[in-house]
Amino acid sequence: MTNVAATQDNSDPVSYTCTCPAQSEGGSVLLFYRYWANTPVLPSEHTPKAFEPQEVADFHKDLASSLNLGGKFRIATEGFNITLGGTTSAITQYTAACRTHWSFAGIDLSTPSARNAYFKPTPGCACAFGGKASVRVTTEITPLGITNYAPASWDNVISLSPAGFHALCSRGDIPLIDVRNHYESRIGYFVSGDGRVAVRPAVRRFSQWPGYVVRHVLGNEAFKKPAGVATYCTGGIRCEKGARWMQEALAKGRGGSDVPVYTLHGGIVAYQAWIEEEVRAGRKKPEDSFFKGTNYVFDARGAIGSQEAVSTCHGCGRTEVRLGKCENLGCHLVLVVCESCEGEGSVSCCEDCAEIRDETGSRRRMCKCESDREKSLWGDGGAALGGLKGRPKTKSISVR
Repeated sequence: MTNVAATQDNSDPVSYTCTCPAQSEGGSVLLFYRYWANTPVLPSEHTPKAFEPQEVADFHKDLASSLNLGGKFRIATEGFNITLGGTTSAITQYTAACRTHWSFAGIDLSTPSARNAYFKPTPGCACAFGGKASVRVTTEITPLGITNYAPASWDNVISLSPAGFHALCSRGDIPLIDVRNHYESRIGYFVSGDGRVAVRPAVRRFSQWPGYVVRHVLGNEAFKKPAGVATYCTGGIRCEKGARWMQEALAKGRGGSDVPVYTLHGGIVAYQAWIEEEVRAGRKKPEDSFFKGTNYVFDARGAIGSQEAVSTCHGCGRTEVRLGKCENLGCHLVLVVCESCEGEGSVSCCEDCAEIRDETGSRRRMCKCESDREKSLWGDGGAALGGLKGRPKTKSISVR
């Protein structure tokens, strides 16, 4: 049975070897979420249950244990955020159980195509999560960094299908903003029809997004065009609050006028699946995709999608898609590292980070490359300016 843990997550590995039955049977990784208040809204008869996240956590914990699933399950009073992997048969049983559970009420899961659109399966298995399922009840299903933030209206952002987002990119008159972290957008990103690369914030965690919007989006002439702004992320969840927070901030900054903000429904994962189907059907060619590179994921697969390289090795500078990590204790920054450079010894994000290993003290100082990145965001004040006041820590409650 799968080891179901409720401990703090460690740094995610970026490679793995499958040792489970998925080697012969096949397997998948699912990536899905739900905010109870967002469309489709949780039916009113189930609303009282939404305030008891432990029951939802227990439901997934029991399934993960019995079906040998690995993954990360984050449950809160606002909804759930889940990524999990397992064998083909286990995934089939899991999604069948979800279809009958109240927490999925109102979501169209009636056909295989509808289930694929919601669960967004991609190749993988439980081994991508070390064969373990981490089930946690938290205060937020993905921390934005603003205490108790909820959108004033879930309808103020325009959610586009992959086909609709593709058409928007082709226009070339709407700026694109990547809502992900800098190490994610380094290896893959969207471009507009005229070849312009999306704006890629140098943030290291999602809770820095509001600060980035205040300092680099509001007042920026590039984002004052009537056509609006478009956002995207891995699977869609960060844009749910991130895009709406930006829309509200932009609207307030313009004296309360409506500012069109678009987002990609289902994120890059959904877009990649759509492009693959378009290519199979002969309607498009691989080079027609406006997403270039690979899609970073928070499990041991590292990245998924085409092996098109848009990044270079941190060591030698050659074009590369392979991922590694800074090996210094307390850093573990995701880097692009070719096999040759990694084989030559330890890989550090910068020389200063390597030198920190020999320093003593109770608290590790920030290395130079990270300090420079933070300074590019917030100025000489450094990382202290990166979060807004009142940023809460995510509360973890053990699931037993």
